[in-house]
Amino acid sequence: MWLGAALAAEPRAFDVAIKAGEPARTLRVKRGDDVELRWSSDRRIQLHLHGYDIERAVEPQAPTVMAFKASIAGRFPVSEHGHGARHGRTVLYLEVHP
Repeated sequence: MWLGAALAAEPRAFDVAIKAGEPARTLRVKRGDDVELRWSSDRRIQLHLHGYDIERAVEPQAPTVMAFKASIAGRFPVSEHGHGARHGRTVLYLEVHP
Protein backbone atom coordinates (compact mmCIF):
# COMPACT_ATOMS: atom_id res chain seq x y z
CA MET A 1 0.00 0.00 0.00
CA TRP A 2 1.47 3.37 -1.05
CA LEU A 3 0.84 6.19 1.39
CA GLY A 4 2.74 8.89 -0.50
CA ALA A 5 3.14 12.27 1.14
CA ALA A 6 0.81 11.28 3.98
CA LEU A 7 3.85 9.82 5.75
CA ALA A 8 5.94 12.98 5.78
CA ALA A 9 9.08 12.65 7.88
CA GLU A 10 8.83 13.86 11.46
CA PRO A 11 10.87 17.00 12.13
CA ARG A 12 14.17 16.74 13.97
CA ALA A 13 13.10 18.31 17.24
CA PHE A 14 15.48 19.55 19.95
CA ASP A 15 14.57 20.94 23.37
CA VAL A 16 17.08 23.65 24.24
CA ALA A 17 17.10 25.30 27.67
CA ILE A 18 19.12 28.52 27.98
CA LYS A 19 20.86 28.98 31.32
CA ALA A 20 23.24 31.77 32.29
CA GLY A 21 26.90 30.80 32.03
CA GLU A 22 26.26 27.50 30.25
CA PRO A 23 28.61 26.88 27.29
CA ALA A 24 27.24 26.65 23.75
CA ARG A 25 26.46 23.16 22.52
CA THR A 26 26.34 21.83 18.96
CA LEU A 27 23.38 20.19 17.24
CA ARG A 28 23.81 18.23 14.00
CA VAL A 29 21.21 17.67 11.29
CA LYS A 30 21.24 16.74 7.60
CA ARG A 31 20.47 19.11 4.76
CA GLY A 32 16.83 18.66 3.84
CA ASP A 33 15.72 17.87 7.41
CA ASP A 34 12.78 19.73 8.87
CA VAL A 35 14.09 21.13 12.15
CA GLU A 36 12.37 22.38 15.29
CA LEU A 37 14.42 24.14 17.95
CA ARG A 38 12.22 24.31 21.06
CA TRP A 39 13.62 27.08 23.26
CA SER A 40 13.08 27.76 26.94
CA SER A 41 14.86 30.24 29.20
CA ASP A 42 14.86 31.42 32.80
CA ARG A 43 14.87 35.04 31.56
CA ARG A 44 13.70 37.06 28.55
CA ILE A 45 16.06 36.55 25.63
CA GLN A 46 16.12 37.44 21.91
CA LEU A 47 17.76 34.74 19.76
CA HIS A 48 19.06 34.92 16.18
CA LEU A 49 19.91 31.89 14.01
CA HIS A 50 22.55 33.22 11.63
CA GLY A 51 22.59 31.96 8.05
CA TYR A 52 18.84 31.33 8.16
CA ASP A 53 18.08 34.81 9.54
CA ILE A 54 15.46 33.63 12.02
CA GLU A 55 14.84 35.59 15.23
CA ARG A 56 12.64 34.66 18.16
CA ALA A 57 11.95 36.21 21.55
CA VAL A 58 11.85 33.67 24.39
CA GLU A 59 10.02 34.55 27.57
CA PRO A 60 10.44 32.73 30.90
CA GLN A 61 7.94 29.90 31.30
CA ALA A 62 6.86 30.28 27.63
CA PRO A 63 8.67 27.89 25.28
CA THR A 64 9.21 29.21 21.75
CA VAL A 65 9.85 27.25 18.53
CA MET A 66 12.10 27.98 15.54
CA ALA A 67 10.86 25.69 12.76
CA PHE A 68 12.57 25.59 9.35
CA LYS A 69 13.96 23.33 6.61
CA ALA A 70 17.72 22.84 6.86
CA SER A 71 18.39 23.85 3.27
CA ILE A 72 21.84 25.43 3.67
CA ALA A 73 24.84 23.28 4.64
CA GLY A 74 27.31 24.76 7.11
CA ARG A 75 27.85 25.67 10.74
CA PHE A 76 25.58 28.41 12.05
CA PRO A 77 25.62 30.12 15.45
CA VAL A 78 22.52 31.02 17.39
CA SER A 79 23.37 34.16 19.30
CA GLU A 80 21.72 36.32 21.89
CA HIS A 81 20.67 39.74 20.69
CA GLY A 82 19.82 42.65 22.90
CA HIS A 83 21.64 45.07 25.14
CA GLY A 84 24.45 44.71 27.60
CA ALA A 85 27.26 42.24 28.13
CA ARG A 86 25.36 39.24 26.77
CA HIS A 87 24.72 40.77 23.33
CA GLY A 88 26.28 38.54 20.70
CA ARG A 89 26.91 35.59 23.06
CA THR A 90 26.61 32.31 21.16
CA VAL A 91 24.22 29.91 22.89
CA LEU A 92 24.20 27.12 20.29
CA TYR A 93 25.79 26.00 17.03
CA LEU A 94 23.72 24.28 14.35
CA GLU A 95 25.68 22.09 11.94
CA VAL A 96 23.86 21.16 8.74
CA HIS A 97 25.64 18.32 6.94
CA PRO A 98 25.22 17.49 3.23
